[in-house]
Amino acid sequence: MNNNNLKFPLIAIVAMNQNRIIGDGNKLLWHLPGDLKRLKSLTIGTPLIMGRKTWDSIGKPLPGRGNIVLTNSKSWKAEGAIVVNSFEDAITKSNQWIEKNKLINNSETKDKIFLFGGAQIYKLGLQYCNVIEITKVIFDTNVGTKFPILEEGKWDKIKLDHFKKDESYPEFSYWQYRRINKL
Repeated sequence: MNNNNLKFPLIAIVAMNQNRIIGDGNKLLWHLPGDLKRLKSLTIGTPLIMGRKTWDSIGKPLPGRGNIVLTNSKSWKAEGAIVVNSFEDAITKSNQWIEKNKLINNSETKDKIFLFGGAQIYKLGLQYCNVIEITKVIFDTNVGTKFPILEEGKWDKIKLDHFKKDESYPEFSYWQYRRINKL
């Protein structure tokens, strides 16, 4: 893909444990107070680029967002999904979604696109991201789908908030990574 297609910033958003595990392929591994609210506040009014497995794990379109689903299947369809078969098409459809929704609902639509998972989507798109919103969870597993390895020296890391564990959820923190040498 060439960078000319990127009319709007591409931001990755992810929750992962200390071993870079982002999921088990079916569902969230943890439930964190406020994390889904934070996710919604960051992503509302934006297109989300996700893979079919991520779509399946959610089970429905996320309201107020463009649900762009990248799949190899030429025949897969789901109500509320904007189906694409290449990363370049995902960016094109995201750009179109923003431009169309700005005309309809300018105050709600934001000029950014989110990489929403899973691992294959992150692998395809991280090279185009200057920002990653990360929820880091202390959760003891090494089995599951992993977030790609980042070259740590290429990112400034800002810890935004930290929450100690209690009986109903594990310890976790919010981080923002910003690319040092922007694309």
